[in-house]
Amino acid sequence: MLLNKKLKYFTLALCWTFSVLLISPVCQAQDKIQITEDDYTNTQVEMADVFRQNGKIYVVVATLGIIMAGFLTYVVILDRKVKKLEETIQSIEK
Repeated sequence: MLLNKKLKYFTLALCWTFSVLLISPVCQAQDKIQITEDDYTNTQVEMADVFRQNGKIYVVVATLGIIMAGFLTYVVILDRKVKKLEETIQSIEK
């Protein structure tokens, strides 16, 4: 049974390795672009300027705020659950 389980995991690892090796040539980074002096002196962000002009920057900020509030709420709830589990484990051990 132990040998069968090891063989199963070895086969799974081998399949995973071959699939990664086959997919990796397809996943290429972008081509290199020559950096000019203008790139270092560029202080304008065109997308942010357009969002500010249209008033959509507030939508972006509100969306990011909602997402961050959701993450914070999730972490707090998760922390409470973990604390409750720790207390349960400690009470069982005593």
